[in-house]
Amino acid sequence: MGGFIEKESNLSHEGGAWVFGDAVVFEDALVKDDASVDEHALIYGDAVVSGNARVEGTAWVSDDAWIGGDALIRGNAVVFDYALVRGNAVVGGEAVVKDYAVVKDNVVVEGDAVVECDTKLLDSVKVSGGMVCASENITFDSQGKLDNYLKDVKKYEDIKEWFWLWLIWIRRKLLKMLLTQWILLMVL
Repeated sequence: MGGFIEKESNLSHEGGAWVFGDAVVFEDALVKDDASVDEHALIYGDAVVSGNARVEGTAWVSDDAWIGGDALIRGNAVVFDYALVRGNAVVGGEAVVKDYAVVKDNVVVEGDAVVECDTKLLDSVKVSGGMVCASENITFDSQGKLDNYLKDVKKYEDIKEWFWLWLIWIRRKLLKMLLTQWILLMVL
């Protein structure tokens, strides 16, 4: 049984592109070549699903995102905002790929990972959680490079947390000292 397309231009007549199950393609989105959209997936905006790519589960692909090659978007994953997923890449779970991010080759993005900020994940990199926001167009083409980045982010987050705890401690000490001085002034 076929899914739903809002208009004829949402599904190319070239190749074997298809929309199955309860999937929906609408607005100016396009499914073309031999790509497929299945289950409860949503494709909308100006998104394109091409090549042999598959979008399934309750995944969403929107805005100007482009899914191509043999890529697989599954689960509750969301790809939007000019993101590009292609090659044999897999985006699944609750993962989000957005903001001009590029995920390609044999990359796997899953769990609650968020990939954004022009980040480029290449080769066989795997991200299972956390945020990857590498400004200045940084490319992660090895797992070691990505792991080092994620460790640095974790250190930064830990330092930030300790800094705020230290500020709270200092504030309490200062308040206690001021309160003590105020009481002494009132008594004298």
